[in-house]
Amino acid sequence: MEKRQESHNDVIDLKELFSIVAKRKNLIYSITMLITLFAIVYAYILAKPVYQVKAMVEVGKISAGTKDESTLDDVEDLKQKFEYMYGVKSKKKRDYPLVKSIVVGKGSKSVFSVIVEGRNNKEAIAFINKIIQEVENEYIEKINTYITTQKDLIALTQADINDTAKNLNNMEKSLKNYNQKIMNLSAEDAALAGIYTIQISQNQSRAEGLQSRISALKAKVYTMKLAISPLRIKPTHIVGEVDVLGKPVKPKKVLIIIVAFITGLMFSIFLAFFLEFLHSMKKAE
Repeated sequence: MEKRQESHNDVIDLKELFSIVAKRKNLIYSITMLITLFAIVYAYILAKPVYQVKAMVEVGKISAGTKDESTLDDVEDLKQKFEYMYGVKSKKKRDYPLVKSIVVGKGSKSVFSVIVEGRNNKEAIAFINKIIQEVENEYIEKINTYITTQKDLIALTQADINDTAKNLNNMEKSLKNYNQKIMNLSAEDAALAGIYTIQISQNQSRAEGLQSRISALKAKVYTMKLAISPLRIKPTHIVGEVDVLGKPVKPKKVLIIIVAFITGLMFSIFLAFFLEFLHSMKKAE
């Protein structure tokens, strides 16, 4: 019996709720439409559009050899530096254009993506090109320093080659001199000829060592010259082209209108119940 009474009360309460909604339907409709209309005006007239562009950037590399390759900077360090410079994680309000995010690909050591937002695509593209130019300018100095260092090493190695070549030339003259002395010796000077022969053998070994050193130094010079060739030095650059979205990413007009409609509906229903509550309190008094 009690369960039936509770069920009956619930039905009555539900009917009362629907009756309140029906009674205040004009208020609910007006407030919901007003808020929705304001959202439409904001989304299509007041809110300024925001466009987004994206670029993949590869940090410059220097390949000194077939297996010896290194980037000009650690990509994670570069990411943190630019996040700080452009306030990516800052809670302060930033003016457009701005860097929305910098993302390093999983497992990547040299490639990262930059997302920039602006009031129009032209503004955003110009800003992202400015960022890339800043990276390039920074690493041009590193590349120039590397090239200068390599050229200095090449000059020192070339000087070493010249000195070794002079020593080799003197050694060859000495060999000729010993050979001539042996030819001029008589049969009685066999002991002296043996001494000259030992000297010739020693000088030949030294000459061969000097020739090997010259070959090794020349190979070193070749490797260093190859290391500073354009084929081995890759500057920082955009991979492909800047990705431009044709439509603005903000404001999300449909979402704003839907949220405004739901908010307005919930607020107006709450207000209707509140006004009904005040009305019932007055009646009770």
